[in-house]
Amino acid sequence: MGEVEREFFKRYHRAVVKANAKEVEKVKARIGSEWAEEFRARTGSKLEGEEFNRALEDYLVNELRFCEKARVKGGGEELSIEVKGCHICHGNELLKAEGQPALCPIVPTGLFSISRVGGRKANLREVRKNGVVGECEICYTVE
Repeated sequence: MGEVEREFFKRYHRAVVKANAKEVEKVKARIGSEWAEEFRARTGSKLEGEEFNRALEDYLVNELRFCEKARVKGGGEELSIEVKGCHICHGNELLKAEGQPALCPIVPTGLFSISRVGGRKANLREVRKNGVVGECEICYTVE
């Protein structure tokens, strides 16, 4: 994403979140649900293990294009999404600087995707940030 596009996107994200400030959690869940449905429709079936991980990576990077890199890893009782070069984070930084709530729809996208495509229940364990805007690791426990 070029500078002009990123500047527009971060300002657009900020405006959308501020316009929906009273319903940020609902909006976040709705976006995550919509994207998980798109992912499910794209896969056409339940996926497990590495097949699920590769398909979700491909969807996040090549379809949503919200970041430069995403790596889905794990299996069993844990799964994580490592994100680098996230475009959403830059808008969230503007919001945080204003004391506004941030909105990351990738967290619920992962939760709903694990359920709808992976056929398993997931819970958010934590989001790890390393201090670089646009980089994080979203960690889930999976049943």
